[in-house]
Amino acid sequence: MNDTQVHPAMQEAAVPAALPFTHARTANDARQAARPNPRAVTTRAVMLGLLGTALLCAVTPYNNYKIAATLLGGNQFPIFALFVLLLLVGLNIPLRLFRRALAFTTGEMLTIWTMILVASGIPSSGMMRTFIPSIAAPLYFSNSQNNWEQKVWGGMPEWLKMHDADAAKAFFTGYPRGQERIPWNAWIGPLFFWGLFAIFFLIASFCVANLLRRQWIENEKFAFPLVTLPVLLAEEPQEGRLVNDLLRRPLLWLAVGLTTALHSVKGMHLLYPSVPDIPLQWNLNDYLTVSPWNQIGLFPAMIFLLVIGLSYLLSTEVAFSLWFFFLFYKLEILLCAIYNWDMRAPLGWYSQKMFHALQAFGGATGLLVWTLWTARGHLRAVWEKATRSPHASRIDDSAEMLSYRATVLGLFISYGGMGLWLYLAEVPLLLIALSLFLTTLALVVISWLVCQAGMLFMAMPYGNIDIVSSTVGTASLKIPPLYTLYSAEGSFIYNTREMVIPSLLNGAKTADAARFSVRPLVWAMALSVGVGLVVSAWASLWLPYYNGGGNAMANAWTYSTGPQLPLRIFGAAASVPYVGSWTNWLHIFGGFVGVFGLLASRSLWNVGLHPIGFLGASTHAVHSLWFSFFLGWLCKWLLQRYGGMKDYTMALPFFLGLIVGDVLNAIVWVVLGYLTNTGYNIMPT
Repeated sequence: MNDTQVHPAMQEAAVPAALPFTHARTANDARQAARPNPRAVTTRAVMLGLLGTALLCAVTPYNNYKIAATLLGGNQFPIFALFVLLLLVGLNIPLRLFRRALAFTTGEMLTIWTMILVASGIPSSGMMRTFIPSIAAPLYFSNSQNNWEQKVWGGMPEWLKMHDADAAKAFFTGYPRGQERIPWNAWIGPLFFWGLFAIFFLIASFCVANLLRRQWIENEKFAFPLVTLPVLLAEEPQEGRLVNDLLRRPLLWLAVGLTTALHSVKGMHLLYPSVPDIPLQWNLNDYLTVSPWNQIGLFPAMIFLLVIGLSYLLSTEVAFSLWFFFLFYKLEILLCAIYNWDMRAPLGWYSQKMFHALQAFGGATGLLVWTLWTARGHLRAVWEKATRSPHASRIDDSAEMLSYRATVLGLFISYGGMGLWLYLAEVPLLLIALSLFLTTLALVVISWLVCQAGMLFMAMPYGNIDIVSSTVGTASLKIPPLYTLYSAEGSFIYNTREMVIPSLLNGAKTADAARFSVRPLVWAMALSVGVGLVVSAWASLWLPYYNGGGNAMANAWTYSTGPQLPLRIFGAAASVPYVGSWTNWLHIFGGFVGVFGLLASRSLWNVGLHPIGFLGASTHAVHSLWFSFFLGWLCKWLLQRYGGMKDYTMALPFFLGLIVGDVLNAIVWVVLGYLTNTGYNIMPT
């Protein structure tokens, strides 16, 4: 199977009409299914989508950092969005009984789900988790001992800085009781100028998503596993029934019941330790205590039922790649330990080892080159349509999210805007070019991982400072521009677990699967992102200022470790510059050859491993999820090997039920977390 193909079962699961365990459709049903959905992006759907978006963005900071409950967003498959979809499915039952005309259509329910989906990351790791604290951090954490103001950020342009020391301090320590407030005068300036960069980045996300949509959905037929369950849940039932075929499957509800029993026991153990626990994670380092095995680094094995369910939807080779390359990465570490080779950590700390950060950068570059090459015909058509060439009249872009002309114009505006912003922030031109290249890598690679492999979340294991410091060093560079560049990248392309572009593509796939126009949906998504930005900024400021400051929150990374990380990195670089080495170029070259070679060999000769798991093998995401991907792959492999497609199809509702069960229980325990002030995390953190 080459890279442009998708497992047949995944093609079926992505489209409700071809769901393998539904009843046979009549010819009239088939004709009806082929027609465009007449009611999708309706006024009430958009209003409910905006309401759900505002609610999620308002509650997320309090939920994540004050209560430390299960993340309502936190990844590319936010539980809040699916919970709202389940509520709508349940509400449709009495509506179909008593007021059928008021029942929500498939298109309306998926519009609401998509709108919440695309904005779900903004109040957390998709932007505000890093964006807001990084503005106040330099003024608060700098002192006479570390001299960070003189070493690191004092030379930044004044328009990027916060100037009110009291407001910065109160962000972390809070105001006295009765004096709580948001000091807007201190925040308006930096929010405006840093927000400009954010707007340019979001425009780039919409435009790149539109470039990829037709190629990945129609030409290469990516699996889009995260879309499968929402589309199936929203499917219209057969005539005379209140719920669709999926919801009538006993195996689905069996899985929901077993999941509920499991989380009930674990949650009660958290509240009442005398209740026995059921362990779902183990530290394999406890069994690797002898050299060189004890140098292998973090080696957890965690079970997430939702991830097992999602991995069952993947092609076997993709699921295999996700855990195989994690073990391959651990083997690399073992070999380095045996031969005492250098294994320093990258400066960004989003990967365990620098050698893999560089390999992943080379591999991502190889993937980008491959993506551009395979899409060359489509990209040529985009350019010809945008520039109104003689062939433009034969190119139809009416089914796209945006017209090709608007897409190309948007790319010029967004990339030009980000480049100009960095130039005015006194970042050197070569670093600006590298940063824009890394932005493109993040947009394409993270989307590829989510749309092909259903990765719940993923961080880029490298950043500008990692590439520069390891290859050419920092001695010839000024520290303030490096700090500015890191701060900008840190909010958008370092921690990419909730970035918006995969959700845009999942939304486009949803419209394709449910057969309604994506053009109105993209404007609904843009409106949702706009509302999410405003509400998230307010909620992210309200939380610390009205709840005792960021230092009183339950999440030390957000308000202490994360904001200080770049200050420590560049404070050290100001004293002792990082020295590069030509040998590190070999890691980059090796990663490029490895990934590009595997993609080419699979396409040309249909041999070789799928390289998708290699690109993030050293990240926290893969460390957390690899074992669950292994279990999902093992279940699917055994069922297909010994039972064939019949047993695979029969078991599919059970694995979808694991996803539904985890989401329902997560919401229940979020509510209980507010009541008990004790958070129980069901989803990966």
